[in-house]
Amino acid sequence: MTPEELFEIKKELKRAKRRDKELEEANMGLTSLMDIVSIIVVYLLKSYASDPVLITPIAEQKIPMSKMDAAIKEGVPIYISSRELIFKEEQVAVLKEGELDPSVVQGHIIAPLFEKLEEETEKSKAIFEGRGEEWVGHVILIGDEALKFSTIVDVMYTAGRLEYSEYSFCIIQKG
Repeated sequence: MTPEELFEIKKELKRAKRRDKELEEANMGLTSLMDIVSIIVVYLLKSYASDPVLITPIAEQKIPMSKMDAAIKEGVPIYISSRELIFKEEQVAVLKEGELDPSVVQGHIIAPLFEKLEEETEKSKAIFEGRGEEWVGHVILIGDEALKFSTIVDVMYTAGRLEYSEYSFCIIQKG
């Protein structure tokens, strides 16, 4: 008999031995499961508690790079790409090459954004008033690096007319 034949016979014997074996049940106690669940819960709490502001760029948006290192405070996010202005996951205005359509802007106020932001402001003020806290308007601008400065000015002016006095600009940190 050749070594290859012996190897095949031995292999067949091992297969037959495995097939005849009964399945063993895995016993995992309740304590072990509770430990696993506790670890997962603690991990998730630490992950979500570390940064209160979660920024997700919209499609085709290139967020500018900077060496600045400062945390973003919680606020109302406004997304501005080179093609659209988005507030509350809803397109508010269309942009062409980073500029707003002149028919949407009247005296630096972007009418559709003003209406949507006004609703949000009223809700936010009511919540703060219910808590007995002072409301401070804070806007987070998530802009595209190809935006025209005039577009950013129009968005900031519109928010400023609704008493938003603090602004954060979202950037991607270099290095």
